[in-house]
Amino acid sequence: MKTNLALALDHTVINVHFEMDRAQAIFESLGFSLTPRGRHSLGSINHLIVLEDDYVEIVGLPTDTDTLRQEVLDSPVGIDGLVFQTNHADQTYQALTQAGLAVQPVQAFSRPVELDGATYAASFRTTRFEAGTYSAGRVYFCQHLTPELVWRKEWQSHANKTIRTAAFLIVARDPAAEAKKYLLASGGTLKKGTRGEWRIQAKKYSLVFVTHAQYKQCYGQLVQENTARESFFGAIALRTKNLSAVKQRLVLTQQRFPEIVWREQPDRISVSIPDFNTLIDFIK
Repeated sequence: MKTNLALALDHTVINVHFEMDRAQAIFESLGFSLTPRGRHSLGSINHLIVLEDDYVEIVGLPTDTDTLRQEVLDSPVGIDGLVFQTNHADQTYQALTQAGLAVQPVQAFSRPVELDGATYAASFRTTRFEAGTYSAGRVYFCQHLTPELVWRKEWQSHANKTIRTAAFLIVARDPAAEAKKYLLASGGTLKKGTRGEWRIQAKKYSLVFVTHAQYKQCYGQLVQENTARESFFGAIALRTKNLSAVKQRLVLTQQRFPEIVWREQPDRISVSIPDFNTLIDFIK
């Protein structure tokens, strides 16, 4: 029997606004190998946590120019983006508009990448839903014109042994109704989980939808709520080969950044990063 799976994940986004230096220090301390700082032509800066097939983008705003990427500036600090893969941004745009969905014109942009003393342009084309389509944050599709400038072996090895994104958590008043909205973007099928959550399953990750009460029950004092939004992105779950490696890095990190708190369970370690309203689950 053929399974109807959701689209492949391209990347997730953590917005840090003007605090990129501190974000870089924290995520490196947690055991992530970050790519060199990039500068988008749109007016934003970033570091990537490059994994096997996807990545986590830490996006922020430069402090040395007045040219600022408005969508990043308008979005709150925290987990703010869910991005699916597309091989053709224009075809994705056409399919979504034909389905009656509100999407923006395809956007093209780039950022310079330095490799072995030479500079190359990492180029992208994106298809984005109109702002507000998803109350939790930005949901869109990304076509990589130069994937070889992103998924490089020297950036995919992490001291905390993280290998890929396992799940992405969305918190909503009505998880089932919210999940149906995401089906329009991700495809796949919607199923109820064993703990009352709703799930959209892909080959290597799942979208998980829970109520506020379920979120608090799962994470307790670690929750990072965004009360300004009707729904919000509650956590990113990352698959790791070794929870002991994660714990070792956390012990060191907490000495430098005591505000970071974490909780260990048999199959996972949950980490709260209050500065950036972010919760990360490291899953065995």
